[in-house]
Formats: sequence, C-alpha cells, structure tokens
Amino acid sequence: MDASQEVRDRVEQLGRPLNAVVRVLPSSPSTAPAGPLHGLAVAVKDMIDVEGQPRGNGNPDDMAGPPAAADAPIVADLRAAGADVVVLAALLEYAAGAQHPDLPEARNPRAPGLTAGGSSGGSAALVGAGAVPLALGTDTGGSIRLPAHYCGVVGFKPTHGTFSVDGVQALAPTLDHVGLLAVDVATTVTAVEALTRMQVAGPPESLTIGILRSQLDDERLDVDVRLAVDAAIERLGEGNRLVDIDSAPLDRLNDSIAAIILFEAWQVHGEAMTARPEHFGGATRRLFEVASRVTAADYAEALRERDRLLPEAAALLDDCDVLLGPAGPFVSPEWTPPIDTPEGEVEGIFSGPYNMTGQPAIVIPCGMTEAGLPVGLQLAGRYGDDAALLSAACLIESQLVFST
Repeated sequence: MDASQEVRDRVEQLGRPLNAVVRVLPSSPSTAPAGPLHGLAVAVKDMIDVEGQPRGNGNPDDMAGPPAAADAPIVADLRAAGADVVVLAALLEYAAGAQHPDLPEARNPRAPGLTAGGSSGGSAALVGAGAVPLALGTDTGGSIRLPAHYCGVVGFKPTHGTFSVDGVQALAPTLDHVGLLAVDVATTVTAVEALTRMQVAGPPESLTIGILRSQLDDERLDVDVRLAVDAAIERLGEGNRLVDIDSAPLDRLNDSIAAIILFEAWQVHGEAMTARPEHFGGATRRLFEVASRVTAADYAEALRERDRLLPEAAALLDDCDVLLGPAGPFVSPEWTPPIDTPEGEVEGIFSGPYNMTGQPAIVIPCGMTEAGLPVGLQLAGRYGDDAALLSAACLIESQLVFST
C-alpha cells in the first residue's frame, strides 16, 4: 500500500467516527513533487472549491450539487506547493453558526461527546485526531480559532485578504478570512511561507506581551478557562515582559459585529432564502430571518463605529509585541450553541474583534482543564505583520509545552 492510500485510510479510520469527513478524495499526482509542502496531507473545509467536487456548504442539497470546475486559488496554491489534498471536511451549514438537522455535527477528538466547534469543526477535528497535520478553514467571527481552542490545535487567521477568498462560499465578505488549522505553529509557518512570499524569522529571545486583563476578568469567562490561561501567563512571565492592556476598544468593536455579519449574510443568501426557504435547515433559516430585518442604516452605523475604533484598537500594540487573551469564554460544549441563546451570544466575544480589525490572530493550546479538555490562548499582532506574530507564536508555544 502506498503512502497516499495509507493517509486516506487513516482519515477514514480517525475522521469518519467524528463526523468530520464529507468525502475522502482520490489520490492525484502532485504538481510540485519537490515543493515545500511535498506529501503533506491537507483537509479542505467543504465550502472551498475543489475541482471535480461539489461545494457542499454543510447543506445536503449542495452536497449533491454540480462539481466545481476548478480549484479555488488557495487549493491550487496548496497543490502547487506539493500538498496532498485528501479530504473535504465537515462544517456548520453555510458557516452561519448552526448544524443542518440532516447532517451529524463534527465531534471533538479529545471528547467525542462534545462538539468540535464551528464552523470549521471538521477541519479542527481531523487535525486534532491526527488524521492530517494541516487543514483549511474559514473565519468570520472565530470559526477557525474557536474549534482550535476546543480541539487543542493551532488555528491561524491571517491579516484580512492574505489568502484569496475566490472560490470560497461567502458569509460576510467584510469579515471573511481563509486560514489554517495545524498540529503546531511550525507547520503553520511552513504552510504560510509556502502559500505567500512571507518569510518568518526564528523566534525572538523574548517578547513584550500585552495581557488583555479585562478579558480575563470578564464575568462571562468560565473559571476553568481563566485558570488555564492564568497559569500560562505565569509561565510566560518567567522569560518575557508582561504589560496589562485595556481591551475596551476590542470590546466595543464586538458590539457592532452582529449587524455587519447579518446584513452581509442577507445580501449573500437573501435571494435563495426568499425563493426556497426549505433549502436551509431550521436554525440557519431563523438566523437569516433575523438578518433580513437588519437595515442599511444599521449596517452603515456599524461600519462607521468600526472605522472610528480601528485606530484605538491598533494603538493597543504601541507598547507591546503581541496581545494575549483567552481564545473563547468556555471549553467545548456538547453542541454548538445557537447564536440566539446566551451561550451563542458570547461564544465569539474574544475572537470576533479581530475579524473587525482584520489583524492577524492565532490560537495555540495552553493547557487542560481538570476534566481533560483543551484550552487555547489567543495572540494578536499588527495588521499586515503576520510574520512577526508567527515568530512570537513559535516562542510562546515553546514556552508552554505541556502534555496532552
């Protein structure tokens, strides 16, 4: 049996029981056998075009739809770098925050009774289970970083526009990002360097880390998460300079994100929703019904508020190299919480602001709860300086080595 088939068998064995697999793809010769990603097995979230495959979007009708005529540019770039695209990964319906009732939700490889998160849950589950070392995801309010936090893997949202969104199902184009989930920061760096012209320097000797103390003091943050992140901060303080940063501009940015996502989601899906509401699962349909009521005035005001706050948010990095806070307010729940529930309303409070700013952010595992569930911390860097953030993440990951 060749190595390519062994990888596909492993994906079936490890990913299928977690509901993470939409379709295992046939082996195809690499276009760059000596490329920097030669032979690296990659999962692709099933809302990103892969030539010859339907763009499934977490929707049963779409999963039986016409095949894509060509790879999305990000997939073509992976193949050109030598990667082996092996599997389409499961997701929440249209990446909109809810599972279609006719499809099973991706489960957490660390605790299969719990969700892998969303919307890039299948990608996170496949990486966390050891089926693949790298996966593509998308992130509009935390859809890469929250599953990474839940599943104990690395989740990287680059600066907005770093990776092309052509050939990718849109949700809210102002905030949509294509990014990566990986087994570690080094794999993330290898992929980013292969897919861009970016060169990431080796880790610095030390950093000035801005601690978003008000996020850690937020009453909505579960105690288990706070304890794990606090313990990580204590370890980081042994070799780095720590400064407290007020997260108020980020908090205020989060207040405006819903209007932008909902208004733009209706522009994307409103026509189909009006013509064929039965096409969508019930929870997604309810979300789009709410979206239909967001006015152009609401949307314009949210954009103005974002533009007003962007300089304040950027200034948070004036006196530090990176910002550090919790990745999410709680550990993996049993199911992805609907956004019209208290849990759903707060799930993205720490991740969403960086979609609003467009700056790069990365989640890395930092510890475990007493119940054995992963906890991630989130780092954010300056807009456009993804290389510096990744270099810092390499150092921080090395200082937080722990047994999982």
